[in-house]
Amino acid sequence: VDGRKNKVYCQNLCLIGKMFLDTKTLYYDVEPFLFYILCEYDTKGYHFAGYYSKEKRSAQGYNLSCIMILPSKQREGYGKLLIEFSYLLSKKEGVPGSPEKPLSDFGLLSYRSYWRRSIYEILLDQGVGRISIEDISARTGMTVDDIISTLQTDGMLQRPPYGLGGYRLVVDVEKTSEYLRKANEKNPRRIDPSKLMWTPFLMKRPVALDGDQAADNAGVEIGNASNGLVNGSARDGCEAPGPEDDAAMLSDLSV
Repeated sequence: VDGRKNKVYCQNLCLIGKMFLDTKTLYYDVEPFLFYILCEYDTKGYHFAGYYSKEKRSAQGYNLSCIMILPSKQREGYGKLLIEFSYLLSKKEGVPGSPEKPLSDFGLLSYRSYWRRSIYEILLDQGVGRISIEDISARTGMTVDDIISTLQTDGMLQRPPYGLGGYRLVVDVEKTSEYLRKANEKNPRRIDPSKLMWTPFLMKRPVALDGDQAADNAGVEIGNASNGLVNGSARDGCEAPGPEDDAAMLSDLSV
């Protein structure tokens, strides 16, 4: 739902979110945002369960600004479902995404859980060999910073002994497999990417033309939704794994 075309509806969504989110402050300036609505469907029709909002153009590359699930619909995996959907759109756009910072304590826990699950699936599928952080980013839609932060938190990034350069990615296959098994049992709801019917949002930009065409054609040039986005990520406050030259070595890791 476009906040510019459906302003009152989107403002009401924000007011609902404000009832349950202590950090929710913005509710009137909805025009720069797109709103993705989650509903349950039964024989009586569609029933609102939650939503998330996203900036149409985010200079920091944020793919989610605010997320809210109704209290009566929580503990059903809907939050992680919307998070997964936001990253699916990032992959469709071809631009790594990250949630708007700073995250609340509960938001960080939710995202850590989703990041860990997504990264572990890639690592187990990869097996023993070499994989780069950029490869993981391309396959998950996550930013390099979020991937490194998650791997650091789990103690999976290690420096080789004796001052050798680069980093080593150490994966406990048994522990990782067990984590994924429990995660899939707890949150079995997943999105089938093949069912996605979506195209990136297109922004109109004014065009400078000469003569009478200027009045007729102004504003008809369409730019790709990724224009103006920073192809990278904002720092989330986590320390980098080392100096800049060491961080560059993370592009190719041994698993």
